[in-house]
Amino acid sequence: MFIPLMNLILVTQKSAKFFKICTLLMSFSVTAMILVLSGDFFYFPEVNRHMTEEIITALGDKKFIIKYSLQYYWWVLFLVFSIVVLGTVKIFRYIDRKFNPQPVSLLKSIIVFLSVICFVAVGIRGGLSRGRPVNLDNAYGLIKNLKSVQLILNGAFTQIHTLKYKTDASINKYPQGEAIENVQKLLLSDREFMPDKKNYPLMRQIKNPVKVKNYNIFIVLLESWTPRYIDSFGDENYGVTPNFDEIVKNGVVFTNAYAAGTRSLFGISASFLGIPLMPGAVDRLNRFGLMSNISLMSEVFNERGYCTMFMQSAMRNSFRLCAFSKNVLRFQESYGKEDMPRLMDYMYNLDCGYDYDLFDFAAKKAGNNWRQGRPFFIFSFTGTTHAGFVPTVKKFDKYPSNNSRNKYLNTLYYSDYSIGHLMDIAKKEGWFDNTIFIFIADHVVGYFRRNDSVGERFRIPFVIYAPKILKPQKIDYIVSQADLLPTIYHLMGVQKPFSALGTNALDKQARHFALINDGTDIIFVEKNNYVKHNRSMLTGASLDENGSEFKRLRETLLSLDKALTSLLQSNKWYKN
Repeated sequence: MFIPLMNLILVTQKSAKFFKICTLLMSFSVTAMILVLSGDFFYFPEVNRHMTEEIITALGDKKFIIKYSLQYYWWVLFLVFSIVVLGTVKIFRYIDRKFNPQPVSLLKSIIVFLSVICFVAVGIRGGLSRGRPVNLDNAYGLIKNLKSVQLILNGAFTQIHTLKYKTDASINKYPQGEAIENVQKLLLSDREFMPDKKNYPLMRQIKNPVKVKNYNIFIVLLESWTPRYIDSFGDENYGVTPNFDEIVKNGVVFTNAYAAGTRSLFGISASFLGIPLMPGAVDRLNRFGLMSNISLMSEVFNERGYCTMFMQSAMRNSFRLCAFSKNVLRFQESYGKEDMPRLMDYMYNLDCGYDYDLFDFAAKKAGNNWRQGRPFFIFSFTGTTHAGFVPTVKKFDKYPSNNSRNKYLNTLYYSDYSIGHLMDIAKKEGWFDNTIFIFIADHVVGYFRRNDSVGERFRIPFVIYAPKILKPQKIDYIVSQADLLPTIYHLMGVQKPFSALGTNALDKQARHFALINDGTDIIFVEKNNYVKHNRSMLTGASLDENGSEFKRLRETLLSLDKALTSLLQSNKWYKN
């Protein structure tokens, strides 16, 4: 509002029309700010932080965002616009009634203007003390309580500063050469070597890969599945995941798997590419396709004669994933909700789609390839359990839909049923025994958390299910979504080099960790400890800051961030 306010104070010759124009400009600003804060109000409880880089992502998916807002939050939009319009009309009428210009000297205008500036400067600091204004860099140092920090750094303030500074990776001053050496030691296992260490320092290749049968690969990225509500993972019995619990009982289960962030985009990038998106990189996911220097699982299986398919239950243009998967990730086929028959009498038409329809469609595609003697690689992404938790069919209303948690449990019950349908078809048609199913969540559900611990906010289910190929076991060390790519390469004996910021999750001798994007912060988790940093200062840790283990974890975090961002920027991440 600075420009219209400055004009009102400094311009000496004013008219009623001039006042109305300035009022209108300020009304636009007020509307934008209230919409941002309203969206932030609903977003904050889900991820415990304000919207920042998500605004950039939303700008690229405007149609979906507008349709979603109109469908679920129309009353907020109506209320906001009604208040602003009514307020503006009343101000216009007041101007018409009271406008009586009096000559004011330029000197007086300047004095008033400077007084306003002084008032703002004092107000930012909360008084005349020598304290610094609270900003993104020092908030955690000045205010120790996380919720107090988030309250003070309101959504509009946080977004403006994030978009202005873009949480630039150059803030990380850790020496690049030393960072790359540290990450090489962290990632490289005894079963791997680096074929071009000088030019592509993090690219790895498997030593003497074991030749294995061309097993089918079926990956399921689970929208918002959360361990606490899965009976075989949690400590309570909700009774909504019987099919998945059976899979857990007979699969390779990772009890300490972590998501790369709190949004689907983070899980997609880490799972697809082995690249956890760091702060400032959310808007760059599509740009990876322009660089081309990224490891592509689909390309590997294309070369091995597989039929590679990406499919999601959401609309094809959601995150533009169908176009991205086909044109950038080089899947041979891609499908969205529009391509899938509606198989149940659903109560609503959900944009995020229906998992039963997705898995039935995927199973038919898989069966067609199986009957033709062609192996398949399918990457699927569910959607019914997306926030909003829209009811599906009455028979899945296990709990009364009187709160968000119960609504979520009901959608989870439906999604689990859909997985059971997929397993039934796979067994009936005969391709179950020859298929490796991988289930991993994109992130946890953000609502109704019991605490704000790192484990509660980022721990996800991760299961490899192939009872005829892999013996059931439980693995307790830390793994992450970025481990998916190297794990599949090792499991399938892939000879081609790869680059990923993860390790083979099945290798007990490798070093295991998780790197997480938490807004403007980065979290590094190893064993039972973590450090949290915003590239310029520490914002949290589970260790004594004076200890050697704390220092090692902090240096590892900064090294991972520096190596990842610098190599992606210089196109030295992977050699095609």
